Amino acid sequence: MGRTPANLRHRVLAVLVDAAVAVGVVAVASSLAVTLSVVTDGAVPLALLGPISAAAAVAWLLVQSAMQGGQGSVGMRLLGLRLAHADDDQDLGFGRALGRNLVWAVTGGVIVGVFSPLFDPSPWRRGWHDLASGAVMADAIPARTAAPRAVRLPEVAIEPAPARERVTPATPRIAPASPRVEPAVPRVEPAVVRVEPAVLHLDPVALRAEPAVLPAAAASTRLSAPAASVAIAPSPASWAPSAPRAAARIPRTLPVDVISTVPGVPTRGGVSPSAAQAAPPATLALLVWDDGTRHTVYDATLFGRSPAGEPGLRVTPVRDETLSISKTHFEIGADAQGTWIVDRHSLNGVVITRGGMPQRIVPGERARLWAGDVVDVGDRRVTVESAR
Repeated sequence: MGRTPANLRHRVLAVLVDAAVAVGVVAVASSLAVTLSVVTDGAVPLALLGPISAAAAVAWLLVQSAMQGGQGSVGMRLLGLRLAHADDDQDLGFGRALGRNLVWAVTGGVIVGVFSPLFDPSPWRRGWHDLASGAVMADAIPARTAAPRAVRLPEVAIEPAPARERVTPATPRIAPASPRVEPAVPRVEPAVVRVEPAVLHLDPVALRAEPAVLPAAAASTRLSAPAASVAIAPSPASWAPSAPRAAARIPRTLPVDVISTVPGVPTRGGVSPSAAQAAPPATLALLVWDDGTRHTVYDATLFGRSPAGEPGLRVTPVRDETLSISKTHFEIGADAQGTWIVDRHSLNGVVITRGGMPQRIVPGERARLWAGDVVDVGDRRVTVESAR
C-alpha cells in the first residue's frame, strides 16, 4: 500500500506531546478565568472555573481530532507520523478521528484500553480505538517531501576543433606479373596387360589330413604385353590354413543402461524408467509472506481466513489475528498469458505494489502477477518471488 508501520516508541512520544499541549490549553483557560475573577473583584465568580476548563478541553478535543484526521496533530507532526484509513490509505477524516479519540478515552478509563496496541502481534500494533475507526498509524509518506531543486549548470562555450587536413594515401605501383609457363608433361599411354588365371586342383581328402604343397607348374602365370611375352615361375611355397581365431569373451552381465530397457526390470536404485522421467508439476507462483512463510502455488488456489472449497480449486488458510482478511479473500491461477490474481469481493480488498506504485485491483476481475510484486491483503503482506 506504499506505507510503513509507525514505530511504537514514536507513537508513545506523540501521545505524550499531545497530552502536554492539551493540559497547557486547559491551564491557560483556567488562568484566564481566575484572572477575570480577581480583576473584576468577584464579578466573574470562581464557580465558572470548572465549566470554562471543560469547555476548553472539549474545544481542544475537536481541534485535535480535525488535525489528526488531516495532516496530523502536534505530536504526530513532530515525530513524522500520520493516521491513514486501513482500506484506501487516505487521510482518516474528522469523523473517524473524533470517534477514535472517544473510544480511546472510554477504554482508557479501565486502564486496559491504554495498552490495547500491545495485544496486536502484527507490525501495525492497532489498538481497540484503531480497529473501531478502521485506522492505522504509519510513518509519513516519503512522496510528501519536497522534490529536490534542479541545479542549473553554467553554460560553457565549446570551440569547435580545427579541421584536420585530409591526406590522400599514395597508391602503390604494382608491376605486371610475368606470364606463367606450364612445363610440358609427356603423355604416356598405359600398357594393356592380360592375365590368364591359373587353374588350381586340390584334393579335399588331402586337405583334411595335412596341408598340401602347390606344384610350381600349376602356379605358373603368363603375362602378355604388346612388346613381348614374359613367363614368371614363382618359387615353390608352402600353404597352410591359418590358426583359428580365438572367440571373444562374452561378459557375464549386461551394462546397466541395457538392463534398464528390459521390461519389468528396474533401473539402478529400484526406480522404474517411467517414474524417473516423470516431469515435476508446473509452478504457478512462489509466494513469501511477511512472517517468512514460503508457499508454492501449483494449481488455482483460494486464499483467506477459512476459504470454502469449490470444485477444481485448492484452498489455503491464512493466519490473521486481526480479522482483517475475509474468509475467502483472493484467488491465484494461471492461463496461457501467465499468472493472475482475483479479488473475491473481500472486505478490505487487494492492493498490488509494483515499482513503488500501489494499485487496488477491481473485485472480480483478473490482474496479472509479476515477479517482484508486493500484495497487501488486510494487515498481511505477501511478496511474489516468481511467477509465470
